[in-house]
Amino acid sequence: MKKAAPSSAIPDATELKRTITEALANTDKRLAVAVVERHNTFTFLTEIARNGAYSTWGSPDRRTLSEQSGLVTASRGLGADLMSANVGESLALIQGQRAGSAIRSHIYLDGENQEVSLIFSCSFAPTGQQTISIGEIHVTTRTVEERCAGHGLSFQNNYRVSSTGRIVQSRQWIGPKIGHITIQKLR
Repeated sequence: MKKAAPSSAIPDATELKRTITEALANTDKRLAVAVVERHNTFTFLTEIARNGAYSTWGSPDRRTLSEQSGLVTASRGLGADLMSANVGESLALIQGQRAGSAIRSHIYLDGENQEVSLIFSCSFAPTGQQTISIGEIHVTTRTVEERCAGHGLSFQNNYRVSSTGRIVQSRQWIGPKIGHITIQKLR
């Protein structure tokens, strides 16, 4: 992942726009920008594989995020990776832009390479609308907030969802050591 300026996880608006324009011109694949907040880094992600609602996105330095229709279900190469996640109940509420509650589970590996499963109870609330205009994405979205707790941990995720149910921007908690990643779709 490219190291950003010390005071910001992403370049200033002018530099970011130029960099996004260059990246879009260099590929016809689906493209996104990801910011790992805790590490103060950002990278471009290209969709490298798709299987139905699941897609895998890769960075130039071979780190990956896998998603189910926009919800992160796995990470590789970030350290303390999310091995898998069951987010089906959450996805239904987010895409439907509805209030409600759901259970999600995350699986990580411990220091002895054994699976550790964390179960979280989550509540969902749709909030205001926002227009997103970045790269080739120009759409009015509705924000859906997800608040989760379990195993002495709590986190909040935010999703910007189009009228068709596409998550075009999100801030998602990956795990206790990685923290939050912001993902902005560009195409």
